[in-house]
Amino acid sequence: MPLAKESVILGINDAKIFPITVDDSTTLTYGTAVDVPGITSLKLTPTFIEKQLKGDESVLDTYAKLEQIDWSIEHGVISLDALAIMIGGKVTEGGETPSQTQTFTLTKDDLPKYFKLEAKCDYTDIGDAHFVLYKCKCTSFDYTLRGEEYATISASGKAIPTMKEGKVKDIVFNETAVDISAS
Repeated sequence: MPLAKESVILGINDAKIFPITVDDSTTLTYGTAVDVPGITSLKLTPTFIEKQLKGDESVLDTYAKLEQIDWSIEHGVISLDALAIMIGGKVTEGGETPSQTQTFTLTKDDLPKYFKLEAKCDYTDIGDAHFVLYKCKCTSFDYTLRGEEYATISASGKAIPTMKEGKVKDIVFNETAVDISAS
C-alpha cells in the first residue's frame, strides 16, 4: 500500500542549515550541517508574481508564478556557528582552560551566505515529515533578551530557486522516521 499523502503534524523536533558551497548550472553542493538548536517554530510563506488580464469590465485571466518563499524561524539556543552562516561573520576560539573563549565577530564587510534549511517533525500519522528549503538567505536576525525569561532568537529571509535544478522546496513524508543528514 502506498504511503499516505496527508498527515497531521505536531511540533518541530530538529532543524539544520547547510552552507551552499557551489550552486551553478551543473553542480549543487552543500557543506556540513550546523544545528539550529532549540528550534521552536518554522513558518513558510510562498510569494507569487501575479498578473491579471482585464477587459470588457471584468477579469479575463489571472496568472501566478512562484517568486520565492519567505521563511522565518524561532529558536531558544544561540549557536555561533549557525549565526556565522546566516548573517556572515566568523567564530574564533581563544584562551586555554579555565579561560577559554568563543567569539562571534561581525564586520561591516561580512555578508549573509546562502544555505539549505531542513526541519523535521516527528509527531505525524506517518514516520516523520521533513521541510526543506534548498537555497535560503537570511535578511533579518533578532535576539530578544528579557528579564527572568529565556532569550529567543528569530531569523527570517527568502528562499529562491537553485541554479542547478531550480528547486525551491520539498516536503517529504517518510514511512520510517529518519534523522536530518549531516551533509
